[in-house]
Amino acid sequence: MKHLQHFFDPKAVAIIGASATYGKPGYMIVENLIKWGYKGRIYPVNPYSGEILGLKVYENLKSIPEDVELVASLAPAKDTVKLIRDASEKGVRGIVIVSGGFSEAGGAGWSIEKEVVDTAYKNGIRIIGPNAIGPINTSNDFVLSFYPVESLKKGRVAFIAQSGQFVAPVMEFIFSFLNVGISKSFDLGNKCDIDDADVLQYLENDPDTKVVALHCEGIKEGRRFLKACKSISRKKPLIVFKTGRTPIGAKAAISHSGAISGDAFIAGAALKQAGAIRANGLDEFLDLVKTFDYLPFPKGKNVGIVTYSGGVGVIAADACEKCGLAVAKYSDRTISKIKSVLPKKATVSNPLDFFAVAPPKDIDSFYQTAILALGEDMNIDSIALCMMLPEKGIWTPDPYIILNAAKNISKPVVVWLVGYWESMRDIWKVLEDGGIPVYLSPERAIKAISALYRYSSRDFSID
Repeated sequence: MKHLQHFFDPKAVAIIGASATYGKPGYMIVENLIKWGYKGRIYPVNPYSGEILGLKVYENLKSIPEDVELVASLAPAKDTVKLIRDASEKGVRGIVIVSGGFSEAGGAGWSIEKEVVDTAYKNGIRIIGPNAIGPINTSNDFVLSFYPVESLKKGRVAFIAQSGQFVAPVMEFIFSFLNVGISKSFDLGNKCDIDDADVLQYLENDPDTKVVALHCEGIKEGRRFLKACKSISRKKPLIVFKTGRTPIGAKAAISHSGAISGDAFIAGAALKQAGAIRANGLDEFLDLVKTFDYLPFPKGKNVGIVTYSGGVGVIAADACEKCGLAVAKYSDRTISKIKSVLPKKATVSNPLDFFAVAPPKDIDSFYQTAILALGEDMNIDSIALCMMLPEKGIWTPDPYIILNAAKNISKPVVVWLVGYWESMRDIWKVLEDGGIPVYLSPERAIKAISALYRYSSRDFSID
């Protein structure tokens, strides 16, 4: 998949349809490249000469005096075939077609898209799109996107989507709210040429990527796609959010990107067989991205649950049963350690309701002791904590003490918070900045642990 390197690390980029008007896509692409420090050459192209952000504007692609490796095109669909022929003469290796009006528009758009693909194939040029937003590579600060990227967090998650306007704001939410950094971002648009399988094959050996998150509406060349899923899943987690699962959703996918969705049940079974981790909604998709980025894999399915309420403990226990996990018995040593920081009449069991008799005298000492004790307990593989955060700060633990305790154990620790939002927000940020994922319900926290366990326990030696 070396041809994809042109889309992530080109030496020179031309922007067809570049604009001097702030807010237009042709302006935003140029601005993002400059703002984020792209080190290659940038060539804005527009019949009306002049300058854009201090860069000389060229009348057309042929008038650029040097070689161009990658083109971002905002040219109308009807002009794209000619553009590809001109690009071939310049030695262009790849084109990101940002503009629409192709297969997603129906009618003549289908035939235009086919001619574009045929012409590009004959001239050895690969295409992303049409109807795409542009790739991002944080390892070299390459941001070829018309979305106004104001902040960018480098990390280990590669984010792929079929919809550009899905990938851009969702990705921004991921690294601003979920505290997850990205390695690469890649939207495929109509997938007239380069598709999901191509990108998965590229990311399989990408040293900057630990986790791959894929949103897709339709799957083209199903066998090749599933083969790519199976191959990458052996090396790194692949989280898939397949939309267009209902008749009305499938119809919307066709009108949006020309995608053919296929049978939802068959697609789900095939993805599972290929080793992909399937998300059943956007919340679960984002939870899983965070989970696999933050946490180590558990060695087994036994969960230790610590909560402020017996009722919440039951909810968590039910979630464990439903998700294929086990609520294990604490060892005598663990029980003894936890009892030392609870009122004398307290009973220690799993789930642990530490408010059953009375709140601990020292809430920080309790959480620290419980985390360390469960971390040493051979009967426990993962730890799920619930924190109650009243407005006045009563019983609110110091999150840094929790972080320090969690860093001294090798087991995954997840947290769910409930209470006054202002208190939740502050502790949420501290915990996730420190690498402990936070969720809004026990079910979501337990599902996260379950996904880790199911992925880590797969036998990839069996085909």
